[in-house]
Amino acid sequence: MEMSTETRAIVLLCLYGFFKEMRPSEPFLTPYLKGPDKNLTEEQVDNQIYPVWTYSYLACLFLVFLLTDFLRYKPVIILEGLAYIGTWVILLWGQGVLTMQFMQFVYGVATATEIAYYSYIYVIVSDERYQKVTSYTRSVVLVGRCAAGVVGQAVVSGSKESAYIPLNYVSLASVTVALCISIFLPSAKKSMFFHRYSRQEDDPDSPPSPTSTEGNDPREEVISDNSGVQAPDSAGQITDGCVQAPDSAGQITDGCVQAPDSVGQITDGCVQVPDSVGQAADNRTHQPTPSQPQALNSSLVTSEVNTTGSGKDNIVVSTLLNLWMDFRLCYGSRHLLLWSLWWSLATCGSFQVGNYVQNLWDAISPAARDGQVWNGAIEAAATLLGAMVSFSMGYLHVNWIVLGEMTLGVLSALDAALLIVMATAYQIWVNYICYVIFRMSYQFLITIATFQIAQKLTTERYALVFGCNTFVALLLQTILTAVLVDKTGLDAPVRTQFIVYGVYFGVIAAIFLTGAVVTLTRLGWREVRRRWRLVDNDT
Repeated sequence: MEMSTETRAIVLLCLYGFFKEMRPSEPFLTPYLKGPDKNLTEEQVDNQIYPVWTYSYLACLFLVFLLTDFLRYKPVIILEGLAYIGTWVILLWGQGVLTMQFMQFVYGVATATEIAYYSYIYVIVSDERYQKVTSYTRSVVLVGRCAAGVVGQAVVSGSKESAYIPLNYVSLASVTVALCISIFLPSAKKSMFFHRYSRQEDDPDSPPSPTSTEGNDPREEVISDNSGVQAPDSAGQITDGCVQAPDSAGQITDGCVQAPDSVGQITDGCVQVPDSVGQAADNRTHQPTPSQPQALNSSLVTSEVNTTGSGKDNIVVSTLLNLWMDFRLCYGSRHLLLWSLWWSLATCGSFQVGNYVQNLWDAISPAARDGQVWNGAIEAAATLLGAMVSFSMGYLHVNWIVLGEMTLGVLSALDAALLIVMATAYQIWVNYICYVIFRMSYQFLITIATFQIAQKLTTERYALVFGCNTFVALLLQTILTAVLVDKTGLDAPVRTQFIVYGVYFGVIAAIFLTGAVVTLTRLGWREVRRRWRLVDNDT
């Protein structure tokens, strides 16, 4: 029986997702660079090479975001595979600081182009399959990362000699397989912004567009600040008190909210919300929320800029105008702005911790001296436990509008303490445990934040808001890297860096704890108790 185009796209994309994430050498990058194969110093790796990834990711993100949509996904997915291959070719055969800096630049291009993987499927499959497909594509990413950690740890632990070069060959082979798979992906005939209508026009028999506005589309329901969350049937659902909403580093699954992390992991039974690269739908008619009647009323007139005019220049300009108008409308909400602020601040800190934690571990327990490195096992454990925490959110009925800020503040304070302990401890297992708890805490917090943001957005604004939040996070990370880490800045040692990261999360905690005290005081104890009894987050 011949496989349909949709089914073929799903199978190929899942295979691609697994092989591109199956990079067992990645948890051992720092020991490899500082070992006899590359013979680089701690200062060169920490302060000259790793910062390049941050700069590259930031520089590429916005351009890739637009090109992904304009080129209709598949070419950018192929580019991602090529960039990963280029990264490991340089890692295996390149030598010297300058070459490794170029490796990090290419790796930044690869991570920036990841948005194509997460958004491609939503313009290929019919919208009634969104939920299952999102679960599939996110689950295989989780499986690939965990498999990479387990394989890498098994090889390193069982080898009497350096196993880093063989692991890099395995990583190169895996991303090469991923590239070959990507070539056979079906081409998309439409996209979310630049080519909204071409799929239906070119192929009348194709499944309904996820941004179609014909008929009684349930996604035309209103999202209200006070009267409850109404979101699309397949792009965002309300089920048993849980919101489901698409993302691209955060996606939909049954019954719970999950968020991105370099990060977002998804399993069946978990709802994710858009991450840096969610998807957008066609602009629709929206009724005003009680808190923003004038702003939303104006959007009825202004946000529907015609993108079907003659000439590509007109389409590009119109699309950019649409994005700008939606940007102003979304961030005009104080509630969304507050949660987006935490999302960007925390994601910046998480990126920095993930980027430099291997350097800290190597400073505490150098691989060249101790021989035994457990980085792969720890990364695999952190990934799985973080996913389980996010999954559990679907069964936790709490009024986050009342207690959300307090929870963010308390757990951000916990993160600050964990990072300070990591910076000052001299036992590697204390560091490992603190890192796993930090990852679990971050995953829990980012899930709450993305949930709160998603319930205030209509479907078409997911990609825009989460893309902007990620851009702000990378901008903050770039500033932090340039000032603290880069050789041209303070050139701080890795322990000092982690003390600063701890203080950074402490500042975040202070901001949100203060906000929580103000909010709870304003509401009063009686109102807090009343709202606490409500399991829905719509008050």
